[in-house]
Amino acid sequence: MDILHLSRTAIHTRGGVLDELLDNLFDTAILVDADCRILYISTNSFPEAGQRAAVVGQHISVLDTVSPFETVLRTGRPQRDLLLEIHGRPCVSSLFPVVEGGDVIGVVGTITVRNLSRLKQVFSQIREQDAGFQGIYQELARAGAGYHLEDFIGSSPPVRDLLEKARKAAHSGESVLILGETGTGKEIIAGGIHTERHLGRPTPYVTINCTAIPEQLMESELFGHEKGAFTGATQTRLGKFQLAGDGDILLDEIGDMDLAMQSKLLRVLESREFERVGGREIIPLRAGVIASTNQNLLAMSERRAFRADLYYRLSTIELYLPPLRSRTEDIPELIDHLCAQKSGRLRLTPQAMDYLQRYSWPGNVRQLKNLVGRWLVFYDGEQITGQIVADELTIGQRSYNEAFGVSDPLAGLAPAAPAGTAGPPRTLAEQERAAVEGALAWAGGNRSMAARALGISRTALYQKLERFRLL
Repeated sequence: MDILHLSRTAIHTRGGVLDELLDNLFDTAILVDADCRILYISTNSFPEAGQRAAVVGQHISVLDTVSPFETVLRTGRPQRDLLLEIHGRPCVSSLFPVVEGGDVIGVVGTITVRNLSRLKQVFSQIREQDAGFQGIYQELARAGAGYHLEDFIGSSPPVRDLLEKARKAAHSGESVLILGETGTGKEIIAGGIHTERHLGRPTPYVTINCTAIPEQLMESELFGHEKGAFTGATQTRLGKFQLAGDGDILLDEIGDMDLAMQSKLLRVLESREFERVGGREIIPLRAGVIASTNQNLLAMSERRAFRADLYYRLSTIELYLPPLRSRTEDIPELIDHLCAQKSGRLRLTPQAMDYLQRYSWPGNVRQLKNLVGRWLVFYDGEQITGQIVADELTIGQRSYNEAFGVSDPLAGLAPAAPAGTAGPPRTLAEQERAAVEGALAWAGGNRSMAARALGISRTALYQKLERFRLL
């Protein structure tokens, strides 16, 4: 399909064959007129008829980037294999002109939003001579993918406990707060909860980075605005909460949200309804809410840097992602998985693996991923020794020290003492940190349980976590 030859009457007629085709042939399909106003959107996009009615007649900008549609209307040429973002989910889209006589009277946008990681696997096996498919694969390779909980790699007790709790959280219907250091995989768990909750159905998954949106625009981004609500509001725009429909919305880095906006968010979460900026219509909130942060919200609430009532509202279900240093037994499995993603293989000596498993990993799995990628380039086919590991991590630690605030650049990297010899004793601080890490690992990240195991209060545990930079 390159060009659709239809009449103006046909594209404005609803309930006929055209609508049936758009509903059944694609995950999502959108029909716009020559002014980029939505004439029809497929039932798979918004299962609720009321949601579809809310966008019909609106400019396409309420859902998507304008420029690709305008380009097709202007040139009359299709645009294939575009990477767009619908409902916060990266997808592959193709746009086709609708022509009557010699005039372009509309555009049909067809969109694939199903699991992109599976599509990548399919397209990666296409033969090199199939250039068309290879082009799609190259675009897919640059896109983020929807996650499953199984994408969180590891079989250690903390990981097994985390995944079991995440599955239960997904089906609870409650808000979920995901806590973890930078690089621990919060986005995987959040995406996995969404997939698990909706059993893989192509439901909206809207993400909003609370650090990337200016405070003055946050309310409009979340709740939408009416035409004329403020300077520059030339048309009604749907907010993220409405676009999420019956799916989920992820509030990433919630700890950085402005206090005034936190108050408005709390009211919405408690009432399960909201209004657009400048509007009076009460809109129900049907989406599930997931929040994530690398900050200690409880400690922030005690300092009044985060609303305590919002913290307790979000943390109905709280999932703590263990840092890599607390699950070092997963490192061999993680390395194998990361190598398989790049169709490579690394050969590590036992000493090299020992060094990796005793390293502090301030950047967590993200740091390990970068290291494996570098090694696949530099040491392909060679054996990686303990000396290579020590050199790599010691040289690179200064930059991680600056980025992650690690006080001891060589922590955990000293070679193990040979058998039969006594190594230098660990300092009291090192022993205390090891005890805290061990208690957290034993408790599967449950801080109240870890505090009881250590015989200290929860507040004292948080103080130690901050002291040792384990938050």
